[in-house]
Amino acid sequence: MKNKKWLLLLIVAFPSAFWIILELSTINSKKLPHHGPKTFNGKDSIFYTVQPAFKHLKDTTLVSETIDTENYPVFGLMFVSKQHRKEGYRLDGLMEYLKYKKSNIEHLPFIFVAEYGIDVPVTDDLSFLKPYNNTHVYQWETQSFDSLNNVFFKEKPYYIDYSFLMLIDKERHIRGYYDMRYVAEVKRFIDECKHLVIKEEKNKTTQQNEIKTTAH
Repeated sequence: MKNKKWLLLLIVAFPSAFWIILELSTINSKKLPHHGPKTFNGKDSIFYTVQPAFKHLKDTTLVSETIDTENYPVFGLMFVSKQHRKEGYRLDGLMEYLKYKKSNIEHLPFIFVAEYGIDVPVTDDLSFLKPYNNTHVYQWETQSFDSLNNVFFKEKPYYIDYSFLMLIDKERHIRGYYDMRYVAEVKRFIDECKHLVIKEEKNKTTQQNEIKTTAH
């Protein structure tokens, strides 16, 4: 009987304890920055979103349907210019992490957008952009490639290079920039990405419970 009481107490207390730990986490998503210009509607800050940019990418394979919020609530996004097409070292940290700790990262989606044009054929070798099965590589014409950088790196921190990986959340806010040359940066991306996923799952569960409660 005593053991059953302890078991009941643990079942009741675990959700609350888990939420407290989550809220006190050093990588709490509320503490992650929102990059890009912010506006004020007179009451709250409106964070910059890159969602409109995805809607305009309709003349290539990267269209809004391929990165919907259900299949891609959180993902890493990286642009590869023609200057960087052959520079595999820019992914050295990611490749090293995949070699030794693949299980920690293989379920996280990565999207690479590579520039191409007359002087950069689509048939160029892009194999270094496909380190594992959850990587998706798309093409973007060179004529408008810089316009994508202007959208996704608008008001970026001065030390950020255009080849950095970005963390995009479900609302399509930019939550972080990461230099994939370094394992430490890959680890930071994984931690912050996973935490956003946990927060999203928590919000989804809360909404479902509210709906059930209202229905009753």
